[in-house]
Amino acid sequence: MHARWVGAAFAAGLMLWFGWGLAGMVTLGCEPHPKGGCGVPEGGGKYFTAFMAAPWPLGIMAKAFGRYRTDWRPALGYSAGAVAGAVVALTMGTSVGHWIVAFALVSAGAVIPWAARRHTDRAREARRLERERRMREERLARSRARRAERRRERRRRRREESSGT
Repeated sequence: MHARWVGAAFAAGLMLWFGWGLAGMVTLGCEPHPKGGCGVPEGGGKYFTAFMAAPWPLGIMAKAFGRYRTDWRPALGYSAGAVAGAVVALTMGTSVGHWIVAFALVSAGAVIPWAARRHTDRAREARRLERERRMREERLARSRARRAERRRERRRRRREESSGT
């Protein structure tokens, strides 16, 4: 049980590190590269490392956390780290790029636990049961409509037979 929360704390730290690296990349900007394109400016190696290295463990954790299917609450570590990363991004600067980074981090922090909660086994089972209930109701409605149509058809035939005789 405690290992889950250690993973949540680790995810929060990684999200914070990712947000710091992304905000640092926005702060430093882009330096023209001799071969064309954009390069990392002088002194930007630490931000670039954080920006490039943090998503790997986050992705592995999200993929390996099959336990989110039983308990989605440790996914809140992503949210905590994303909010902290957004705060760090906005303390590093308030340009449009920093606001975009903060918004992207907060959005990811909101979507990850929602997706984890939506994909728990209990939620899947509830959706499956609801789908089966709707299908039963639709089948019942179709069968009632068919029965009513058959009754109308029988009455119409009886009227035709009685008026024709």
